[in-house]
Amino acid sequence: MEERCPVCSETGNNERLVFRDSSAAVYHMGNVALPGYLVLAPIRHVTLWKDLEGPESASLERFRALAETFLLQKELIRKVYFLSFGELCPHIHIHCFPRTTSMAGEIPMTVGVDGPKVFDHYRTALKTDTSPPEVISMIETLRREFQDHLLTGKRTGR
Repeated sequence: MEERCPVCSETGNNERLVFRDSSAAVYHMGNVALPGYLVLAPIRHVTLWKDLEGPESASLERFRALAETFLLQKELIRKVYFLSFGELCPHIHIHCFPRTTSMAGEIPMTVGVDGPKVFDHYRTALKTDTSPPEVISMIETLRREFQDHLLTGKRTGR
């Protein structure tokens, strides 16, 4: 764990933590008021994808698949964007950004839905210093769904 790394700090933040195993964690983005905006990251401070160990890769993929499944079951979510940049924070992490039914129609676009434009716009428009009740509720729901699936073996699907 790197002392000043925000991802290292978040993987241990129980307030927004959805699920964690020995290799990776899923947590809710803390400064954007968008229910279901998750981040997946290895626990170990890793800055290059090629340096991930087998269990880390396996956990990240398992968490990615479950995040997509659970988020798409929510009434207003139509698509989940998965993005990884590593520019502001080099610790490998994947943004799981839920696009709702209304988002695509609220931004002028020439053709179809421009995912990067939607992502950029709403990360700014929904910026917050606190977690609103709907975000806290989503964290609790996703926490139960991940635990039910990964710890008790319950299978949920669409």
